[in-house]
Amino acid sequence: MTREPRTQTPSPQVEGDHETRSAPPTPSATTEGTPPATLGTAGLLTALSALLLSVVSFAAAGIAVPSIGASLQASASEQSLVVSVYSLGFAAPMVVGGRLGDLYGRRRLFLFGMAGFTAFSLMATLAPTIAVLIVARALTGVSAAAMVPQVLATITASTHGRERARAVALFGATAGGATAVGQVLGGVLLSVPLFGSPWRTVFAMSVLTGVVAFLAALRWMPSTDAPGDRSLDLIGTALLGAALLALMIPFSQGGALGWPGWCWALLAASPVAFAAFWTRQLRLHRRGLVPLVPPPLLHLKSYRLGLLMALLLQSAFGAFTFLYALSTQTGLGWSPMGAAVVLLPFALCFLVVSIWSGKLAPRFGFRRLLTIGGFVQAAMLVVTATSVLVQSPGMSGWALGALLVGVGFGQALMFGPLVGAMIADVPPSSAGAASGVVQTTQQAAMGLGVAVAGGLLGAATADSTVPVEQAYATALAVCMLVQAAFAIVFALLAFALPRR
Repeated sequence: MTREPRTQTPSPQVEGDHETRSAPPTPSATTEGTPPATLGTAGLLTALSALLLSVVSFAAAGIAVPSIGASLQASASEQSLVVSVYSLGFAAPMVVGGRLGDLYGRRRLFLFGMAGFTAFSLMATLAPTIAVLIVARALTGVSAAAMVPQVLATITASTHGRERARAVALFGATAGGATAVGQVLGGVLLSVPLFGSPWRTVFAMSVLTGVVAFLAALRWMPSTDAPGDRSLDLIGTALLGAALLALMIPFSQGGALGWPGWCWALLAASPVAFAAFWTRQLRLHRRGLVPLVPPPLLHLKSYRLGLLMALLLQSAFGAFTFLYALSTQTGLGWSPMGAAVVLLPFALCFLVVSIWSGKLAPRFGFRRLLTIGGFVQAAMLVVTATSVLVQSPGMSGWALGALLVGVGFGQALMFGPLVGAMIADVPPSSAGAASGVVQTTQQAAMGLGVAVAGGLLGAATADSTVPVEQAYATALAVCMLVQAAFAIVFALLAFALPRR
């Protein structure tokens, strides 16, 4: 059993929902007495490249799956693994990646993760068989788990005030808009064959972008960490990894396999493993040792509520993107490129409004923006769902794209400000762990949303008397109505956030 040394930095004391500190939080420095690290515009864009690259790679690979199946003679289950193993490799070690960044330097973990991401993307580009491609995608996801938590952690540790609001707005714009950008980019890249197989171009782009991002990080990424103890809770790491895998494997594979008994057994084991993990974190904290996830984080009201709101937002968004791709391509017969282009106005609106929200947040506060965003999105989703039901199967791409602009406006006021509200009270020493928990929650919620959407689609298409186009349109409309209900709950929860 490994020895767990005592931390040299006392954990902050928490009373109720407010954290008591001897001094207000300041951007962290790598050693005591050195000036705080600063991010700057170049450093911010470099950090965000990791988030953009990881999400775009996932979305573009989803578009490329049919091409992969035809080129490598892959079965349907093997094609689904190309997407799901990346998500599993990405989500399961995310908290560990954040904690390692706190301990050994966020810039170092960023560079390590980016190098791995680039190398394994090259492996995927050159994969001769589907088995090699699946392994490459799993390792690419693990590499993403090393670099992505460092993005928000670096922002938290090296910015404050208006600079942080601007950085968080860009983080939200990148996180939310990258999925649509990835789908559009995937459609474009599939029209540029490389080595005789269009899908290889998708992964080759990740290689090129990864090299550029790595070199930029060497030049502009600031070096930050959390001084003090260098221990890592290995038992807690194993428990958390087991809990996440037990949750995500059934969601990613259960639908394709017909939900066998072992999927239900894993789902039943997941809360037990989570409970064991959290019990251990509490015990380590009481003994003055260093837990993987500091329990005081969940004593912060803004962080605790923010996790619940992120779960609602990401699960609904994951279900929508899944059903949108299937409904437009399989149901309406649109090409992948056509379906992606319809999402382009949504992505552009999301990007512009997210940047704008960063300027509004210091003036109006996170709570007001989140509430407005939730109600705006709910209203636009109801209108869009009604239009889909009325116009299907002859749904106009122009009409759907115009309506989705309004949905993107509301969603942009939800993504960025939510992240800002969550990290407002997080001390820089816990930035990596806090970032890892946020992004693990987002990934798990996306998987949950996709699984539920798959069940909804199966129920909608089970009736052979209903035309296929109508069945897909109904599933998409119902999904948007459920998403609207989630947006209303999201807006109501925003009322409980601190006023500041």
